[in-house]
Amino acid sequence: MDAINHQVPTRPPTEPQPSFSTEFQDYWARVPDKWLFLTMLAGWCVLFQFVGISSFNFGTTEPSLFEWLYNAWNTPAMDCGHGILMPFVVAILFWVKRRELAASIADVWWPGLAIVGMALLIHVLGFLAQQPRVSMIALFIGFYGLIGVVWGWRTMWVSTFPMVLFAFCMPLGNFAEVVTLRLRMVSVTLTRMICHEVLDIDVVQIGTKLLDAKGKFDFDVAAACSGIRGLVASLAVATVFAMLAVRSIWKRGLMLLSTVPLAIFGNVLRLTVVVLIGQAYGQTSAKWVHDWFGYVTYLLVNIGLLLVLAHWLREKPSPKSP
Repeated sequence: MDAINHQVPTRPPTEPQPSFSTEFQDYWARVPDKWLFLTMLAGWCVLFQFVGISSFNFGTTEPSLFEWLYNAWNTPAMDCGHGILMPFVVAILFWVKRRELAASIADVWWPGLAIVGMALLIHVLGFLAQQPRVSMIALFIGFYGLIGVVWGWRTMWVSTFPMVLFAFCMPLGNFAEVVTLRLRMVSVTLTRMICHEVLDIDVVQIGTKLLDAKGKFDFDVAAACSGIRGLVASLAVATVFAMLAVRSIWKRGLMLLSTVPLAIFGNVLRLTVVVLIGQAYGQTSAKWVHDWFGYVTYLLVNIGLLLVLAHWLREKPSPKSP
């Protein structure tokens, strides 16, 4: 295989930046054995389309893992609506790393078949045990192995970070119950303290419920309102920023850990506003705020503060030597 074919020529500084379409066609023409990879990937996906799951739920009527995933992503109780966006995020990250990927391409790496074989075994176990989540893991591991088979272990290594993001496609459901309960308790307790001690509102807490002593409102902070959706989505965003914007391990760790307090802060802010509206205008108005204000807190608090933190932690360019 001609390694020169993968090198991307540098353009003079005065030459204008090519359009996305032009650059995409240029890279697409340089990728060797792409039709071999796409054929193998199509065959791999056909397996999971027709022999993907052995248990039917979330409205699925066919043994398709892809149908199961799509329905799970659109089931509110699963808290994974962001999962449908992750394949697009992965595709964007592959494009961001296009130069590194192009430079890493080598000959066929036959040991990659062992990874594909391991993925097939995992799928068989998941299929027999009626565990679609296990088969989902097998789907992405096999995808990862096929990259190594066609283009070599270095390309597989470079693609590790984008492929890891497929983990955020996993439907959580009951597996997140331990986390959601603790998030609910922390958020409700902090909200009651703020309302009672700071705002002088007579709010009563009973478990995960917030009640007004005068009967103006009565809210039970359900699992869907725990902030787990914002937490998982923010963790995905933080992972992308941490890997692209910073290189220091402690900075990456700080960005990932920051998603927990930000999720709690955003949820407490939302619940506090709900209590204030409920105190002033009653249950109906508070419920309307409850249903829509979460988008505001997620964008302003979870994502907005993450962007601020990423900007503060970003790698500073080293000063040029004279």
